[in-house]
Order: sequence, then structure tokens, then C-alpha cells
Amino acid sequence: MQALFDISWLRPDYLYALLAVLPVMAALLYFSYRQRLAARKEWGEEKLIERFTRPFSARREFLKGALWLGAITLAIIAAAGPIMTDSPQVVREGSMKLIAVVDVSPSMAAEDYRGVMPPKEIIKDCKTVLQTIPADKVVGPYGSRLDMAKYVIRKQIMPTLERNKIGIINYTGQGFVQAELTDDYCALYWMMTKRMGINQAPGGGSDYAEGLKTALDLFKSEPPSQHQKVILLFTDGGFTGDQANLTKVLNDIRQEGIKIIVVGVGASSPVPIPKYSSDGQVTGYVEQEGKVVQTAIDEAALQTLVGQTGGDYIRLDPASPPNVKIEWARTLGNTKTEKHDNPVYQYPLAVALILMGILLGIGLLGGRKSES
Repeated sequence: MQALFDISWLRPDYLYALLAVLPVMAALLYFSYRQRLAARKEWGEEKLIERFTRPFSARREFLKGALWLGAITLAIIAAAGPIMTDSPQVVREGSMKLIAVVDVSPSMAAEDYRGVMPPKEIIKDCKTVLQTIPADKVVGPYGSRLDMAKYVIRKQIMPTLERNKIGIINYTGQGFVQAELTDDYCALYWMMTKRMGINQAPGGGSDYAEGLKTALDLFKSEPPSQHQKVILLFTDGGFTGDQANLTKVLNDIRQEGIKIIVVGVGASSPVPIPKYSSDGQVTGYVEQEGKVVQTAIDEAALQTLVGQTGGDYIRLDPASPPNVKIEWARTLGNTKTEKHDNPVYQYPLAVALILMGILLGIGLLGGRKSES
């Protein structure tokens, strides 16, 4: 049903023809039916006529009329030019620079998403898929919060920003430039696969103020331009930094006109952080002072952060398949965007032709039976 609300029209005025054509066509079909019925009665005795002609069936006439009306309706709909508007909005080439700021603190190793992760892909040359392994068959860590962040960047962010520059900042207690701003997405994929892991940033704890500050410095190091600048912050809400420092960083980001989108990762219920052996087997869970550490997303902290940034918030719920659909035009205000419209007129037109073919078949079969 949702697809019906995602359809727009190239020539919507054509749809008004349905209000005029269908009643007139229905009236003509009914008039034809009544005329033929009256003519049969005038020709002679009904039983005698039926011996030499096909029996007159009201049900068959109703079916033919419904097929005619259906075919005409679908032909008019096809002529109106339906297009699917559910196509992702793709940012125009060279109009945006985006930095993904990703938490790589130990809590991001919690495997909240193993149950909803797609099969793990073994890829060559960043594009050619050599093998896929179901999530439940993967040996070793898989389905962590960090895995989900990398999956979203590669599968759901990069396709909408093709040929625009993306950079990656990791952070724990400090920020670390994992990848400079680039439009070489193969290099970004290699970097995320080979170099981006838990604790791959200096310091300890989880201070997204430092991650945001590093992203701001990276933007400032770029030559001045009219590009829309965006920070996409992946975090489970843990914050061990200084609130005053965070407030200053957010003010500086606003002054630079940089938009922030916060992506919350992690389960609402606390989960442990698994530890693995060198051969990929679970050996236990992370402990602190003799107790297993349990970690969950801090929604309250994230809502506060979103209020401070004035940006958008996206929740990656482990209870459902991951789906990040960022409406860039709405999120970024005056950013230039374009839609990849998907015409679908061929579907109603094809069904209309099928219905007309059925009507033709009914007519031919009826004629042969009359001749016999």
C-alpha cells in the first residue's frame, strides 16, 4: 500500500479523463447489452435462437464490460505517466563534503546487530563479491555496532553521495583522521576493512566532542568552497568528555555552517561485549572489577546532543533490519539534490494490453462456437 503513496505523475491532468470516460463507457456498454438483448427477443423464440447461436449470458457480458473498463482505466493511468518518487535523493556531484565521525571505543564491539546483519561479503577490488557468508555462520566478530556503522556508510551513504568527498574520523578519548576527504570510495572501503577497528584511536573513554573537533579541523584544512558540509556522527551515546568543551565545539561547528546528523547505534537493553580467540571462538566477555560489562545505547544523552546540534537523529534499531534513508534536501535545507525518477507506466500498460488480449480471445472463441 505504501507504494501507492510514493507515486507521482508526469501528466496528472490525464487522470481527470477517468471521471468522464469511465461513466460514458459504462453507459455505452450497458446500452449495447440492452439493445442486443432486446434484438434477440424480437428475432424470434428464445429457445429456437439459442439452438443456432451462443447462449446470451448476463454474467459473461458483465465480465466483458469489467475487462473493457479495466483496460481503459489502466491505459489512461499509463498515459498519465506514473513515476515512483521513492527513489533515493542523490546529492549532485561536487555539491557536498561529508565526514563520518565514528566511535571506536570498546562498547562499539557489542554485537547487537548480528541477528539483522546481511551476509558478510568477501570482496575483491572493492566491487567484485567473491563469496557471501550468512551472519550466523560467520566465525569471529560480526554484527557489532562498529560493523553496522561501516555497513551503513558503505551501503546506504556512499551510493547517495557518489562522486562527492567523504572522510572518516575515529574517536575514543581523542579524534583520529582515519581517511582524508576523498571521492575514491574504493580507497575508503579498503581503509574501513583493513584499518578501522575497535580502539583504533588515541586515548581512552568515549569523547565525541574530540571526534567532532577533529572533523571540524579537517573541514578547515580544506580549501574554501561552496560545498555543503555535513558531519555524520555514529555513537551509542557514551560520553566521557568535558561538557564545556562539547558546547564550544558545537558552537564552532554551527558558525562554520556545518550540519550534524546523529546516528544512534546499540540496543536499548544492556548486552555484554564478547571476547574472541585467535581462531574466532568466543572465550568470554569483557569484565571490569570481576563483573561482566553490560552496555546499551544512551538515548537520553543522544537526545540532548541532538537538541544541542539542532540537527537530525537517526536510530539504528537492532530489532529490525538496518535502513538509513536520509532525505538530504530536507535535512540540509538549500542543498542541490536530484531525484532519479523511475517511470512505471509500462506496468499498467502491459496489464491493459493483456486485458484487451483476453477480450479478443473471448470474441474469437465466441465466433467459432456460433459458426459451429
